[in-house]
Amino acid sequence: MMSIIGRMIILEISNNRRAEIKSCVISVLEEYGQPFVPVKIGNLIRSIPYIKLITYNSQIRKHHITYNELIVDSETADSYAVWNKTQDCYCIYYNDMAPNVVNSNRVRWNLAHELGHVILKHHELCKLHKLFRSGLATNVYNYIEAEADYFAQLLLVPHVVLYAFKVTTEKQLKDLCQISGPAAKNRFRDYKQWIKQINGNDDYDKPLFHYYYNFIYKKHCLTCGASIIQSSGKYCPICGNNTLQWGDGKMKYTTKIVLDQNSKAIRCPVCDNEEISPNGNYCHICGTYIVNQCTNIGDHYDSCGQLAAANARYCIHCGAPTTFF
Repeated sequence: MMSIIGRMIILEISNNRRAEIKSCVISVLEEYGQPFVPVKIGNLIRSIPYIKLITYNSQIRKHHITYNELIVDSETADSYAVWNKTQDCYCIYYNDMAPNVVNSNRVRWNLAHELGHVILKHHELCKLHKLFRSGLATNVYNYIEAEADYFAQLLLVPHVVLYAFKVTTEKQLKDLCQISGPAAKNRFRDYKQWIKQINGNDDYDKPLFHYYYNFIYKKHCLTCGASIIQSSGKYCPICGNNTLQWGDGKMKYTTKIVLDQNSKAIRCPVCDNEEISPNGNYCHICGTYIVNQCTNIGDHYDSCGQLAAANARYCIHCGAPTTFF
């Protein structure tokens, strides 16, 4: 394989290298991920034993420095990864404080980007514990950034899932994958190109589809409550009704809940508090709403709001979800 420095001279990721990065993404997902979109990037990284996630906020408190001092020292307001060569482990530091980073979902891209640097072994290849822009030649820095971005886009925006969910707009992609507006714009452009040349036997798309198969086709029956994996057909194989809906259909609370005559929990289903006030509908310990009732409540003429049984996920009167679902 051509050395990474050699590839950086051209500043273009070759097809062979793209295939290698795709293989890395599949391996990471299968070993550490959960087949779910939006990808739970924080959970994924935390499950990798040789990587530790550290927030900017914790570093400010630990070292008694200001936010601006941290940004100057780290040379980035986004994120960075540090390699401990002796222990062969990594720390990923990320900005959890700037509203423009956190509220835009840019932080999710930042985490996936840094994970890309780690998985693709950029620190080892460059023989650096930290990939400072000031410590690398411009073409070298730009190339490894491009590779890390490519890794991030593959990880966070799985085209096979977009296609299965019939995504047709940039906003749908943005909402489903929970990425920032600018990232969604670029990824939607790539997705439209991908659609033009779909190949069911592609070396990357085929195993990725297999990985997400159960997520794509999980359904639950609104009639009998059955949870199934079904790629075709609109009828429930258990009760025969045409009431299948995408999702796992699980109740918000999995333990058996005992209700009083007013459909109010005897114990809080979240914190297990048993000192429930007879006059209120909220747990005074954790604030959970503890009455199971129809969520169709409002000023409209067809509003419902009827009380529901402990195991009811949908209202038997109007079909709306209950508060415990």
